[in-house]
Amino acid sequence: MTDVVVVGGGTSGFAAAIAAARAGASVKLLEQTSYLGGTMTGGLVPGMVSLRHQPWRDPETLAAMETSYEGEQVVYGIAQELIDRLIQANGAYGHQGKATIRIIFDPEIAKSVIDQMAREAGVEVCYSTKVTGALTDANTIRGVRCDYGTEVKAKAVIDATGDGHVAWLAGAPYEQGQGNDATYVQPMSLYFLLGGVKLSQTIEYVLGDSEGFTDAYKETIQCLFDQKKPLTISSLPRLREIAMEAGDYPLPYGSTSLNPRAHSSIIRPIFRSGRTHYDITMHNVDMAFRVDATNSTDLSIAIGSMRDYAVKMAAFFRKYVPGYEDSYLLQVSDHVGVRETRRIVGEYVLTGDDVLNARTFNDSIGYCGATIDVHDVQGGEKPTRMDAIRGGKLYQVPYRIILPKIIDGLLVAGRCVSADRVACGSVRQQAGCMVTGQAAGVAAAISARRAITPRALDVSELQSALISQGAHV
Repeated sequence: MTDVVVVGGGTSGFAAAIAAARAGASVKLLEQTSYLGGTMTGGLVPGMVSLRHQPWRDPETLAAMETSYEGEQVVYGIAQELIDRLIQANGAYGHQGKATIRIIFDPEIAKSVIDQMAREAGVEVCYSTKVTGALTDANTIRGVRCDYGTEVKAKAVIDATGDGHVAWLAGAPYEQGQGNDATYVQPMSLYFLLGGVKLSQTIEYVLGDSEGFTDAYKETIQCLFDQKKPLTISSLPRLREIAMEAGDYPLPYGSTSLNPRAHSSIIRPIFRSGRTHYDITMHNVDMAFRVDATNSTDLSIAIGSMRDYAVKMAAFFRKYVPGYEDSYLLQVSDHVGVRETRRIVGEYVLTGDDVLNARTFNDSIGYCGATIDVHDVQGGEKPTRMDAIRGGKLYQVPYRIILPKIIDGLLVAGRCVSADRVACGSVRQQAGCMVTGQAAGVAAAISARRAITPRALDVSELQSALISQGAHV
């Protein structure tokens, strides 16, 4: 028997495993792919946000988020350690000891660094391992069953699957979608990279008058480009309108209409080997709507459609966007970007009002500064909802949202924590996932050592242990 088993090695799972091991527990980390980091690595989402307050994403602030240190930073711990080690390995932009609003990094180097951090902590990493069942005794979980009938028994279990898969198997209550509609969820994406780009020509177009950008935005973009720094080019809706009128802009899977002013597609140059490369750009666009990602049949159909959509988007860029005339589809992520499935019902449900009003909690396990980011459910008709926390503040994350109701011996971390749909749009982002992951790992280790359930844990002891690991609670 191991002290702690963590299911899922994504953004929250690797943090949970490392934290538990450093707190003195024996830990097994079960990951169904061949790498750790989830969407951060295999998902090609190399932009860690919300370690500090994330401002409203208007074009001016969006352009320089990768280089800005404005606002208070309150997430440290394992998240900051990862950034520091990536910078040391020439795998991230910035300065050690602090984080930009949005940290841009190399997903391939991140795979290696995260694996090293886990093994150095003493975590037993088990790749290509899928969990198929929960070992329960009444309302207490005792471990998990893996493929081929293997059982892993543990004193505490952490569900970091994103989908709340283990909690669901164990019978924990959850919410999904809205009402009885499990497909009323945010759209999914597959990040993709385009190579052969002449970004100087794209910048020249951006600096013109066609898209109506402000002078402040243009000056920011020009300055960052001249200094060879990371930057973000906002969506180019005028070009999308022209393409749509000509029938050359693809309709996403599950969408019945398309609003070129809402269906955005940002452009970012990649960061590799210690510098920004302007000949390869990364892209994120909503690709599949109204899909229940916990249904493997529906998910499989959507994945095929999204890969085809990436091919069509590459064709759009070649035909319509200056600087992309000779570009090509270089890579499509193999890890699906799922924004919303099950939200486990915990001892407390974090609300959108809690987030927007920067609420504090006595059982705080950390802070989060991420903008509420809720994409349109219906098909891209409306712009993504982007609400920054009021007053430039940050909200605290309560311990109770990682404690599922009914089931003892279980903690949840990451996207499936107990939150309503609006709050989930913030806490599900990368730094928030690492906050809940690190807290779940430490809580599981203490519970295992004291032979108590996580629900019976003294929160002040958990908070002290988190602080000793460099976290800010």
